[in-house]
Amino acid sequence: METWRLDHPEYGLIEVRVGFDRDFAAEDPSWPGDEQDKGGTLASADSSLLQRVNLWAGNPTERMEVRVAGEVQHRYNDVNSARLPLFGSGPKQELESPVGLGTNRQKPHLKIRASGLDELLSVEFREGATVVEFDPPAGSRGARRRETMESSELKRTLIPMAEGLGKGGWALAVLVLGPLVSRLFRWLLGLLPDWDFPDWDLPDWQPPHMDLPVPDLPSLDLPLPAIDWPDLNLPEVPEWALWLAEYSKIWVPVVVGIVLGVVALRNHKRSEQEKTAWQNSQAAAKNADEVAD
Repeated sequence: METWRLDHPEYGLIEVRVGFDRDFAAEDPSWPGDEQDKGGTLASADSSLLQRVNLWAGNPTERMEVRVAGEVQHRYNDVNSARLPLFGSGPKQELESPVGLGTNRQKPHLKIRASGLDELLSVEFREGATVVEFDPPAGSRGARRRETMESSELKRTLIPMAEGLGKGGWALAVLVLGPLVSRLFRWLLGLLPDWDFPDWDLPDWQPPHMDLPVPDLPSLDLPLPAIDWPDLNLPEVPEWALWLAEYSKIWVPVVVGIVLGVVALRNHKRSEQEKTAWQNSQAAAKNADEVAD
């Protein structure tokens, strides 16, 4: 089981736990999961792509639990990227879906980022303009991502940017590789022999004709004003604007990915500043207690 933790100065210890039904049921017999779950193995930081795909295909569905100060707030039936409210009504008889629609961004909530293989990559505490990143557990895929991003400012910007490209990256690949694949198919089709297929003469068939009575409607002549529209000599649209309009499904996700990369770098700096402020506040409170004693 993976446990992401953040010690909040006001709300206490916030935990996001990921595992399987068997793991949660071993701690809490009232866990409302699959009783037949045989457990699984979470991908680690050293798992190769093939191993991760095999684990994703062979594992049962991963579950997620959110706790605040030791109290269960939410239990989710899957791990997905979403904005989830931090506080809830406690344990329920059924697992929730991590959809997060309508989450109030001004109230405490969590921003979850998961990979396509249901691997938890990052967790952020958010409340209004406050953004604080959770520390990933050691040996997890999230820790591997954090380690890679901290190796340089460039990677910290490029990794969220690449994650934000989404379908735009596939569209770019199709745009670049499409002509090459098309030529390959034409070459392969040229290797096939010419087949002479017989001509099939299908019998002529005419649908039945039906004369339906149609009433004669009176014609109405409405007076329309004569408007003398001025002649506008508009400049020709440049080629680059036509290209942008034609390939908007490609460049729009690319621009979105760039924006996400810049925003992720800004949020990281804000998170480090907020953590430093928490530490200074806690240190000042500790010094005040020592002086009072």
